[in-house]
Amino acid sequence: MANTIEPHLPLQYPFPLGDDGALPPLTAWAQRARPVCPVRLPSGITAWMLTRKDDVARMLADNRFSRDLAEPGSPRMVGEDLTSVDDAIFNLDPPRHGRVRQVLSSWFTRGAVQRHRPLIARHARRLLDAMADGPNPVDLIEAYTAALPLDAMGELMGVPPELADECRRVYPMSLDLSSTPDAVREETDAAKRFIAKLVAARRADPLPDTPVHALLEASRLGVITEAEMFGTVFLIFVTSFDPLVAPLTTGPMILMLHRKQLDECLADSSLWPKAVEEVLRYFHNGGLGFPRIAREDVDFGGTVIRRGDAVVVPMQAVTWDPRHYRNPQKFTIHRATDGSATFGAGPHYCLGSQLARIVLQEAISALFQRFPTLDLAVSRRELPWDPNRMFTRPMQLPVTW
Repeated sequence: MANTIEPHLPLQYPFPLGDDGALPPLTAWAQRARPVCPVRLPSGITAWMLTRKDDVARMLADNRFSRDLAEPGSPRMVGEDLTSVDDAIFNLDPPRHGRVRQVLSSWFTRGAVQRHRPLIARHARRLLDAMADGPNPVDLIEAYTAALPLDAMGELMGVPPELADECRRVYPMSLDLSSTPDAVREETDAAKRFIAKLVAARRADPLPDTPVHALLEASRLGVITEAEMFGTVFLIFVTSFDPLVAPLTTGPMILMLHRKQLDECLADSSLWPKAVEEVLRYFHNGGLGFPRIAREDVDFGGTVIRRGDAVVVPMQAVTWDPRHYRNPQKFTIHRATDGSATFGAGPHYCLGSQLARIVLQEAISALFQRFPTLDLAVSRRELPWDPNRMFTRPMQLPVTW
C-alpha cells in the first residue's frame, strides 16, 4: 500500500488478507505509518492496534493493561465470546493469573509434552489410513487438519466416549467475525454446557494425568476456586482445537507452495521442527488478539492510550516486523529466528506453546511422509479465504496425490 492514498481512520476490521493468507496490507501500512492505530472492531468498539514488536512486547508485559474482560460491557470482538467467561485464566490478571497458571504449568513444559508424541502420531496414522482409502482429491481440512485436533486433543484432555459426539459438534468453535452477537452468545453457551457435562463426568470418574484432572484437584484442595476451575477448563478446550486447525492447514499449504523446502524436509527429518517454526512465524493463527483494557493513561510513542481504552494486537504483524525479521514476507525454513513471538509475551505467554509445536511437528511430518507427492488440487488463486474467521486459514484445502 506504499503508493496508495492513506486509508480512512479508524481502520475497519476485519482487513482483506494478503496473498495466500499473508499479512493484510492494511496491517503492514499501520506498522509502517501508524504503529498505534485506531481500528473499529465488528462489535462497533474502537480500539488501539499496536503492530510493532517492541511496542507489543512492552504492552503485553505491562500490568497497566488488563486482560479481565468478564465484566458486562467490556470490549468484545463481536459479542459475548470466550472472553466473557468468569474467572477463566484468560481473564485473570496477576497475581490471580499466576496462581491458576501454576496448577497447569508442569503439565505443559517442554519435557512433559514430549510423552504425547505417540498419541498424536497414532491419531495421525488412523486419519491418514482413512484418507488413503477414501476419495482423491479430498478436502484436507475435513479429512485431516480439523479432525486431528478433535480426536488427539480430546483424548489428551480426557473427553469420555459418551461426550465425544457433543465435543465434535461444539468444537472447533466458528469464532466468525461476521456472526451476530446472539449467535456468538449461543455458541459460547453451548461450549459452557459441554464443559459442565465434562466436569461432572470427570468428577464421577477421575482420569489422572490430564489438565482437567489437575484443575479439578486444585479446586478440591482450595488452591483455586470453583469458578476459576470451570473457566479455565472452558478456555483450554477452546485453545486446544481452533488455534491448531489453522496452522495444521496453512502449514501443509505453504509447504506445497514451496516444494523445494518440502523436499528438504522429506530428505532430512531434523528440518520438520524448523518448518513448523516458520509456519508459526509466517501465519500466526489469528488476525487480531482479544482486547486488553488500559487501567490508566499510557503514552505509546506520543499517542496517549486513555484509561478504559481497548488495545488489540495482530501477532502476525509482530512476526513480520522488519526491524526484527529480515525479509519477513519470504517463507524460509532456514531462518535463525523461530516462531516464539507468535505465542505472545509477558505473563500470558501461551501456556500450550510447546504442546502446539509437538502436534504440528507430528501431524505435518506424518502427512507428507505418507503422501510425499501431495499437492493442491486447485490453483492457489482458487483457494477460498474468509477474513471473517478469527483463525486465518483457507475454508477448504483440496489436495491430490
